[in-house]
Amino acid sequence: MTQTPALVEPIWPLPRRQGGLSDEEICTEFAKFNLWHYGYKFDGGLSFQPRHDNTNELADDPDRPLQRFRHFMPYLLESQNGSLKGKRILDIACNSGFWSIQCALLGANVVGFDARPELIEQANLVKSIVGLDNVDFKVLDFWDMSPETLGRFDIVLNLGILYHLPKTQEALELTKSMAIGNILLDTGLYPSEDSIIKLVWQEPFDIRAAATPGVVGFPSKGAVDLMLRHTGVTEWREIPIRSTDMPQDYLDNRRASWLIKV
Repeated sequence: MTQTPALVEPIWPLPRRQGGLSDEEICTEFAKFNLWHYGYKFDGGLSFQPRHDNTNELADDPDRPLQRFRHFMPYLLESQNGSLKGKRILDIACNSGFWSIQCALLGANVVGFDARPELIEQANLVKSIVGLDNVDFKVLDFWDMSPETLGRFDIVLNLGILYHLPKTQEALELTKSMAIGNILLDTGLYPSEDSIIKLVWQEPFDIRAAATPGVVGFPSKGAVDLMLRHTGVTEWREIPIRSTDMPQDYLDNRRASWLIKV
């Protein structure tokens, strides 16, 4: 990998399938859901803002996923010689499918899953508007994921799910079992210089929270490095911040991303 890969822009606004739903029909379908973790913008000027159950400046920022894309996707693309075409990608806890859709538009064959059926309905709605046939969305709990049921993948996306799970080390090991090439890990962090995992109780208060109530583990940055070492991956690299045009939690070291080779 080069030190700083060339910047890659997300495909945004999203394209729309010719002869697909009208603006009015799309607005009607989006309105069926009270909450949307991601905002969406489509060709023709139609756009929708993220909506959450409680006020959160970070989560409600519609530019957040675009900033994150520019942060870590150049490194993922570089690891694949500049192209995702033909790659098989698993998007763990895909929510409404933002990352799955981006990867599918870049030519990958994508499987995305989430534990909440309403989020898979949202993902399938966005898929139908864009008109993709190389992405498949499933309702599935994280702990029911296995190579036997889904197969293994060139790339596994573990984005924003690790700190919503109770067994952090086991979650990384299960993630590794699904990959034959690379893992892209992005997680919230507990701000500590020590290698620790802080346990907190989390309720499913919003679509960006854990799917079920219970204990979840917030790892520190040092803990992530130790767990990756214990998992036995070949190599890993924390993706550096290259710009101040980033969500504040990344700039404050409360979130980070790693590119991992299994």
